[in-house]
Amino acid sequence: MLVELDIKNFAIIKALKVRFQENMTVLIGETGAGKSIIIDAVSLLMGSRGQKEMIRSGEKKAVVTGLFEVDHVTKKITAICEKYGIPNTDNQLIISRELAVKGRNIVRINGQLTTINVLRELGNYLVDIHGQNDQQILMDQDRQIDLVDNYASNDFKQELSLYQSNFKKWQKLTAQISHLHKNAQEMAQKQDILSFQNDELSKADLKDPHEDDQLEEEYNELNNYQKIVDTANYLMQLYDDEDHGIETLIGNAQSAANELTEYGAKFKDIAKTIDDGVFALSDARSELSNVLDEMDFDEERFQYVSSRLDLLNSLKKKYGPSLEDVFAFYDKIQTELGQYEAGGLDEEKLQKQLKNLEQELQAEAKSLHDMRKKVAASLESKIKQELSDLYMAKARFSIDFRTTKTFTKNGTDNIVFLIAPNPGEELMPLVKIVSGGEQSRLILALKAIFSKVEPVGTMIFDEIDTGVSGRVSAAIGQKLHSIGENKQVIAITHSPQVAAAGDQKYLVAKKVKDGATYTQIGPLTQEETITAIAEMMAGSDVTQAAKQNAKDLMRSFKRKKK
Repeated sequence: MLVELDIKNFAIIKALKVRFQENMTVLIGETGAGKSIIIDAVSLLMGSRGQKEMIRSGEKKAVVTGLFEVDHVTKKITAICEKYGIPNTDNQLIISRELAVKGRNIVRINGQLTTINVLRELGNYLVDIHGQNDQQILMDQDRQIDLVDNYASNDFKQELSLYQSNFKKWQKLTAQISHLHKNAQEMAQKQDILSFQNDELSKADLKDPHEDDQLEEEYNELNNYQKIVDTANYLMQLYDDEDHGIETLIGNAQSAANELTEYGAKFKDIAKTIDDGVFALSDARSELSNVLDEMDFDEERFQYVSSRLDLLNSLKKKYGPSLEDVFAFYDKIQTELGQYEAGGLDEEKLQKQLKNLEQELQAEAKSLHDMRKKVAASLESKIKQELSDLYMAKARFSIDFRTTKTFTKNGTDNIVFLIAPNPGEELMPLVKIVSGGEQSRLILALKAIFSKVEPVGTMIFDEIDTGVSGRVSAAIGQKLHSIGENKQVIAITHSPQVAAAGDQKYLVAKKVKDGATYTQIGPLTQEETITAIAEMMAGSDVTQAAKQNAKDLMRSFKRKKK
C-alpha cells in the first residue's frame, strides 16, 4: 500500500506531504484544486511519461517520492529487486522520480539509481490507477479477452504461457517462410543472372589466367606481319650489299684490326672485340634468316586471335579488371549457384517444422478454449451480481466466443463482451451501446471482481462516479468501500455519496498567496467532513438543513456497512 507521498514543485504543488491509511480514503475538493495532480504524481512513480511542463513554473526541478509497503507481494518484489540489483530488506520501497528543466530524468528505488522500465515492472504489483485507459481497454474488443484471462487461475496462465512460447516460434517460422516467398522473384532473377554469367564463362573455355598476355604478343606479330617482313628484308640487304654491306664493312674492319696487332700487343684486345662483333652479327643474320623462313601469315589464326582477345577483354570489363579476377569470379558464382540449388531443402525443412508446430498450437488452443469457457461462465455470473449491486439488475451481460481465422497470442478465441442494459433490448457489443455512466459501473464491477485476484496493494479511482448520481452514486461508494476491505482504495470524487463512504476523508484545497498558487491537503475531522459533504450537496451556502442532510447521509452509509 501507499504509505506516504511527498511532492515538491510538481504542477501547481509547491510542497505537499501526505500519509495515507488502509481501507478507503476519499479526496474531495473544488475542481482545479489539484486532486488529479496528486494522482498524476503517483502515476509518475509507476513509470508514466515525465515532461518538463510538469515542473512548477519558475522552478528548476520537480521531485516526487513515495513510500510503499509491499507485504502482500514480498516474493514478487524481492525477485524484481534482485534482478536489477536494488536493495530491499524491510518490505518497503522508497521510489523517487526527479524531473529537471534541462531534461534530466532521475529514478531511484531505495536510493539505487534505476530506469523507468524497472518502475513500470514494479508498478504492476503496487498500484492500479483507474482512468481513461480503463475505458479504452473495456471498449476495445481486441483486449476484452485479456480481462477474462486475468481472472483465470494460475493453471490457465501457465498453459497460456506455454502456448505463447510456441506461438512466438510459429511467428518466427511463418515470417521466415513468408520472407522466402516474398523474395522468390528476386532470388529467381539473381539465379538467372548467375546462370547466364556461368554459361558465358563456361563457354569461354578459360584455362590459363595468363592467356591474354600470350595472345596479345601473338596478335602484335600477326597484325604487323608486313612491317616485320619489310624491315627484316631491309636488314638482310644491309648485310649482303657487296660494296657497302655490313658484312663487307665489318670484314674490312676485321682485316685492319688484325694488321694493327703486328705493331703492338695493345691492339690485340681491339682486334678480339671486333672479331666477337663479326661472329655476333653473323649469328644475328642467321637467326633473322631462320625467322623469315619460318614466318607465315595465317589469316584464320589472325582472326581467331583477334576474336579471342575481344572475348577475353570483354570478360575483363565485366568481371575483371584482370583475367585472374575473371577466374576468381567464375569460382565464386559456381559456389553461389550451388547454394541456390540446395536452397529448396531449407524451405522444405521449415514447412515440416511449421506443420508440426501448428498441430501443437491447435491442441493447446483447444485446451485454452475449454478452460476459458469455464472462466467466462464464472465471470459472467459475478459481473451480473456486481451490476445488480450497482442498480443494473435488469441488464443482461454475456461473454461471446468467436473463432479467429488464424493463431493469435491468446489462442484461437476472440472474445466480445455483450450487454443489453435494459429489458427488451438485444445483446450488443459494449462499444455500440454503453453510456458513460454504464461504462463506469461496468469498470467498477470488473475492478471489484479483479481486486480479489490482482496483486496490487493500492487501487486509485479518479472520479469513477462521473455520469451518475443519487442511489447509483451511493452504490458506487458502497462498492468502493467493499473493495477497500481487501485493498487500499484512494478515490477522487465530487459525489457526496461516495465521499460519505470513505473511511478517511482528505480535503484538497488551492490557495493563492503573494500571487502564487499553492495546493494543500489534509485529513478532515468529523465536523469538517459534515461541512464538506454539505457543500457538495448544497453549494457554498451551507445551512443547518444541509449539514443535517450530510449527517443523515453519513449515518445511512454506516448502517449499510453494519
